[in-house]
Amino acid sequence: MDITWHGNTCFTLKGKTATVVTNPDKSIKTALKGEIVLSSLGEDAELAEVKDAKRIFDWPGEYEVAEVPIIGLKAWTRSKSKEEEDGKKAGEGTIIFFFELEGVKVCHLGGLGHKLTTEMIDEIGDIDVLLITVGDDSNLKGKTEEIIGQIDPRMVVLMGNSNPGAHSKEAGSSKLEEETDKLIVTGSGTPLEEKTLYYALKKV
Repeated sequence: MDITWHGNTCFTLKGKTATVVTNPDKSIKTALKGEIVLSSLGEDAELAEVKDAKRIFDWPGEYEVAEVPIIGLKAWTRSKSKEEEDGKKAGEGTIIFFFELEGVKVCHLGGLGHKLTTEMIDEIGDIDVLLITVGDDSNLKGKTEEIIGQIDPRMVVLMGNSNPGAHSKEAGSSKLEEETDKLIVTGSGTPLEEKTLYYALKKV
């Protein structure tokens, strides 16, 4: 499976039989192509055109397209305060998507802004590649490293509006792997590294 980054939280994840595009917001000027579109930006978000898109998922649920199983979990862009729990305020919703493509299990945290619950961690399960925001536009200030530890993926790919690679310390990484414009990931059956690998991709 090939992963390319187009800026912000938009990626193309290309397998042999299907291609998934995540969060193709209007700021993305690259020509995008894929059968499956996942949007954690909300139902009313204006999305960039994705050529050949067959299904767009912008709501929590359990789906399967082109033999790609997908689950979307409801989450929030900030931690719930006592007032929110009492129904006096409502934080903005986001969606955590996780799916399996070419034997690779991927989790895209969207605009998550809080620690994961035990139930969320159990449902997400083992993850090969975690896509997580860092930098000025991240909702995870002070929580990024802990959330990565909760999921414990094989690989972490940083994303965000500002240069994600410059904010790797937020994710608990003192060293990024060599920057590339395409990350090639093989299935879970390959030998695991002794530690999680961290990447910041070049924007394509």
